[in-house]
This record gives sequence, structure tokens and C-alpha cells, in this order.
Amino acid sequence: MPPNKVQPPGPDRRGLFSCLYSGNCDQPPSFCFKRDLLASIPDLYEEACDRLPVDDMPAEAADELISSMGKYGLCLGLMDPVTNIILNTIAHLPQDFRANPPLPHDCKRRRRSKRLAGAARPTDSWSSHIGPTCRRDTWPRDAAPSYLALRRFMVRYFGCLSEEQATRYLHWAGADLALAVLLVDHDLYVAELQLPDPTTERTRAALMCAATCASHPAPDALVRLHTTPVPLERLHAAAPFLRPGGPKLTVDDVNTLVDLLRYQCSALLDLQVKQLPGEREVVVYCRKLKPDEGKLEICNSTSSVDGFDVVSIKVERHGDLFASLRSDPQDKRSMISTFLAKAARTARSRGLVESCSGDTCEYTESLRMRLHSAIHAFYLKVFTMLPPSTGLIRDILWAGHCYGPMDPVSNIIVNSIWHNIVYPLPMSEIKEYHIIDTLSMLRVEVRSLEGLITLVRGNFESGCSTQQVMEHLSHKSCDISHEMHTLQQFVAAATTARHPQHAALGSFLASLTPDMLNDLRHLLTTGTNGVIPRESLGQIKYFLRQKVMALDPEPPKVAELCEEAKGTLLRMKSYYNRMKLHFCSKLEQLLQKYASEHPLEPQYVLSVICGVVAGSESLDRECYHVNFVAASKSGIARNQLFFAELNYAYPGEQEKPNFCCPLPLIYTGRCYYGKGTARKIVYPDSADFIKSNHDITSYGTRHTDGMLNVDLMFDFRSDAQFADDMRKYCERQKELLQEGDEY
Repeated sequence: MPPNKVQPPGPDRRGLFSCLYSGNCDQPPSFCFKRDLLASIPDLYEEACDRLPVDDMPAEAADELISSMGKYGLCLGLMDPVTNIILNTIAHLPQDFRANPPLPHDCKRRRRSKRLAGAARPTDSWSSHIGPTCRRDTWPRDAAPSYLALRRFMVRYFGCLSEEQATRYLHWAGADLALAVLLVDHDLYVAELQLPDPTTERTRAALMCAATCASHPAPDALVRLHTTPVPLERLHAAAPFLRPGGPKLTVDDVNTLVDLLRYQCSALLDLQVKQLPGEREVVVYCRKLKPDEGKLEICNSTSSVDGFDVVSIKVERHGDLFASLRSDPQDKRSMISTFLAKAARTARSRGLVESCSGDTCEYTESLRMRLHSAIHAFYLKVFTMLPPSTGLIRDILWAGHCYGPMDPVSNIIVNSIWHNIVYPLPMSEIKEYHIIDTLSMLRVEVRSLEGLITLVRGNFESGCSTQQVMEHLSHKSCDISHEMHTLQQFVAAATTARHPQHAALGSFLASLTPDMLNDLRHLLTTGTNGVIPRESLGQIKYFLRQKVMALDPEPPKVAELCEEAKGTLLRMKSYYNRMKLHFCSKLEQLLQKYASEHPLEPQYVLSVICGVVAGSESLDRECYHVNFVAASKSGIARNQLFFAELNYAYPGEQEKPNFCCPLPLIYTGRCYYGKGTARKIVYPDSADFIKSNHDITSYGTRHTDGMLNVDLMFDFRSDAQFADDMRKYCERQKELLQEGDEY
């Protein structure tokens, strides 16, 4: 085999957990995962109940415990399912609950008299009036909400799984949510397998959505239970009876957990603020925390902002989370291997294929969505690396594909600069373009992936599937810079990706020698503020201009338009300019507001808008959700990606406040890129946005093939071609209106 050839994955390929028994993979379903999962969850409740000392508790206390289990005891959480049930049950017991409440003095005297008189002991055991058989009959009723919660967490946490896929992963993990997350991470080639981190907003938001889906009476309290630290001494004292398959709890153990969870829930009261009458004085109450419980920090800033001194009060709870009691992180790979072996044995025993090779199965679609999400992050990183006013946005949207001989981000920048040199815009046209039509950005991402798939397929042995290619790309995080490619492969990739100048781009990419690539990588190095210096961009342009001079490209034709076409184009540009000015003005106001509310952070100015989606926030208002990059005024801090919500109330209704918040640059959260709908901008990890798919917008990947507004605004060709494009554009508008949304 030639050294440059890439072998398809071996027999331990991913996707086994998702594809085994999947009807979409041309395999007849062997059994119903949902039914089997619902049948197994009652056993978890039975085990949890057996581990609780209900027979050793007074009848009233036992009844309260079992009632709490039925009402609050979901197996949702980051521990093993049985421990989750126990924790969720005890956390929601009444404030005055004790597993062995002291009896009143006169009651003790009467009981002692009866025993001395030889009377039979009163029947105060919970199991005496609700036996094991009746007990088991109640668990299936409690299993359904737990199943719904677990499935909802998986779908919301990842954003690229169907409910059926989520059920399969939960089945293989035995309803253990954290282990099911590891199985998905394994299948999607996540670089480092990690249990869900309770400290992240992503995990908190998914827990909130899951608890709400299951109609949990107190979803906020459930989230706090699994995401609030407790002192290490208390946590370690409870650790022995919070491990999988742990011992039966004693009455004292239950009381220990009750005290621990009450202390944890009191974290909200660590800091209380009260405004005294007259509105001129504020009193702050701070909990006295022991050294092992936490610390209090009061900082009076020496500088002032807008005439106000900044005083910050921070209460930091010491300790760790319940999830920290899980197995050593080094055991995660061994756990995955155990599940893989079990699934493989099941497949062999039933004569089923271990992993499907179909290009349309759910696992393949999940891989595709994950790759689209990664590519979207590449483009956002490019926007943060470029200084403002580079005039490259149009070239990024048209020709800034992420395949080539370098890493994806470098390929985007170099390919865009090359296109800007070879096919520049007329001087009279818009230079500083803001991305308001998110389909234009989605299109370049979709086509970039198509080009990557074609480029990698050229180095595979014959007969590989799209799924195998995407597995390779997932494993490499789309960085195939260490693989060699020929001129024909580059041209084929650009052709498949529908690059506007595919042959010329292929020739350019193939002509870059290793020394040239090293020079380009050196010039693409960012400064201390994470931005490529303008001088470096100028040197790249000079280098590429010298390289393309020999091509003698034909200059773009400026169309001589008919009057009707001119009028249509003028109206489109006028509408774009109005929207651009409006959004830029609103976002600048939000950045000023953000600076006043966060005086210790850098002050920012708008650099580029990289996505706007419209939606109805409620029946009485509309809103726009926006991603944009802002540059620090000082030039010292890094460019920052932001999310903004702009609200507009109908006449007579109260307007909801606008806001913006920073987003992490390397985003590894939810992703969804379907044919009909997609997640075209990045949202904060908040239950307010991921519930009911509010963060998934209309018009998905299949809508990127039609004419877009930006095509007509920036394309300069003959009258006949423009007229044909206008016809297609009008037809496209009619189709979109028929789908029920305004484009």
C-alpha cells in the first residue's frame, strides 16, 4: 500500500452503540430499546428502596421517604442511577424530616408501659402495610418520567442525536447518564473522554431541560443538588454509601445525608442583600463560613468607573461535587472497552453487523452534524483572528473553503486572500460586509465539508464509504495537513465543493511547496492579542499576488443591467444597508451597556456581525439573535465572540430588555445541522435557549443550493445570466413563503 494511502477503520469502528439494531441501517430491530429500558428502570428503584432503611424507620418517616421517591426520585443525575434516585429522594424531604425522630416524653412512657404489660409491639414498619409486591407495582409508574428525563438530557446535551439514538445509548449504559455521554463521545471521536462537567452551563442547562421534561416539581433544586459543592469532610463521610452497589444505609446514614443536603441547599442564602428605608443604605448579610466550608472576599477597587467605586463581594464555597465520587478518570477507556465488548458479543450472537456502513444512517448524520459544527467554529475563529476592516468577508463567504495543504483555519484565510487578489470587487461596491443572511455562512461550511470528504476519499483505499471518510475527519478534527494530495485531488475537491474558480484554486493549492507553506504559517502567527498583524496580512497578499501574476486571470465582468434588474438590485442593496446600520447601531449600544455593567473587563467595539436569525420570542414581541465579534478598544485584549438578543415589542406591549454576553471561542457544545433546519448561530448554554429546540432555526443544509441575496448583490456577470439568476431568486422567494416563513 502506498505510504500516502489511508486505510479504512478496523473492526473496532465507532457507531456500534447507535447502529446496532437500528432500522435505519437496514437491520431489523431485534427488540424495542424503549420498552427494555422502561422495563429495567423499575429494578433500579427497587434496588434504591432496598438500600434505604425503611423497615427500621417509624411508619410516618418511611411513608415520607417513599412518597418523596415517587415524586422527586428521578434517576437523573451524574452519579450511577441508583445513587441518583437516593440523592434526589432525600434532597426533597421536608425540612423537619428525621429518619428517627425523637418521640414525645409521654409517648415514650406509654410505649414502655405496653411492653412491660406484654402487649404486642405496634405495627409501625412501612413494609408491613406496603409489601414488596405492591412496592414493585409502583415503580413502572415512576420509570416513565425518569426515561423521559434521561432521553431529554441526551438530546439537549449533544444536539445531534435523535431520541431513538439517545435511547440506544442509554440502553447500553444501563440508564447511567454519565456513561451514556461517554459512549456518545467515543462514537463522535471526542479527543478526550470526559464525564459531564457539573460546573459548565451546558450540563446545567441540559439537567434543567431534562427535569422540566419529566415534570419534576422543583427542577431548580435538582440542578443545584448535582452542581453545588459540599465540604470535602462531609462529602467523604457520605462517600461509602454513595457508591454503586454500596451497602444498605442505616438510619444514621440517612440523617447524615439529610444534614449534608440541607447545608448544600442553603448555599443560596450565603449572601443576602437588604435595602434599608430611604434607599440610601444597603445591608449585606454574609454567612460565617469555616475554613473548610468556604471563604468570603470583599474587594474595594481603587479605580472608579463613571464616578462610581467598584466594590465586589464574593462568596466561594469550598469542597467538591457529588460527581467527583465517580470512578477514576483513567478507568473511562476501560469502561468503554467493556461496553464495546458487550455490544460486539450481542451482535455476534444475533448474527448482526457490528456497525453499519450506510451513508444515510443516524450515526452518519450525527457525524456530519458534528463536522459542520467544528467547521462553523473554524470560521468564527477566523473572524476573531482578523483585524477589523480587512475587506475579506465577501471572499470568505464565496471562496474561503477550509480544505487545502494547511490546517483548516489557515486554509480559510489563505484561500480567501487568494480569491480577493484574483477576483477583486469593483472599487464602487461594498467593502465592509456584515453577515446578516446566515445561509451564506452555512453554505460555505457545507461546501467546505463536501470538499474535505472528496479530498480525503482520494487517499482512501477503494470502496470506502462516506461514513468512513467522516470518521477519519472526525478523528483528525478536519486537520489533514500532514497528508499529501495531488493536483487532481485538489481540483476534484474544489469542483465537488462548487468553488467559483475550482480549476484555478486546485492549481494554486498544488503549487504551494513545503517552504512556501512554512512561510505562510509563520505569517499567520497571531500576536499576543490573538490577532494577525496587518503587516503580516500585507506580506501574505504581496506573496500571493506575485504567485498569481503568471496566471493572468480574466478580470470580473461588470454587468450592464436592464432597468428592471437595476431596480431590483438597488432595492436589495438599500434594504441590506438599512439592516446593517440598524444592527450595528443596536450592537454598539449593547457593547456600551456591557462595558458599564462589567467595568473590570476590556471595552469593546463592533468588528463584524457573523450571523443574524429572526424569530418570534412570544405572542407580543419579536426578537433577533445575533453572533458578532468585537475588538478591544485598547488593542491589547483578544477579539471576543458575543451573542446578543434584540427584542421588539408590538405597539402597546412592554419591550423586553436587549442584552449581550461573551461566548467561548472554542465551542464544543450543542450542534444541529439538518437538511430542513439548522443551528446557524452559537447560543449561550442556557435552558432558556435549548428548550424545545428554540436554538434550532429554519432553513437547513438543503437550502444552501439556491440563490441567496448576497449572490445577486456581489455577482457581476452578463445581463442574460443576471436575468436567469433573478428568475431563480423570485422562484426561491415563492417557495420560502409557501413554507410559512418570511425570508
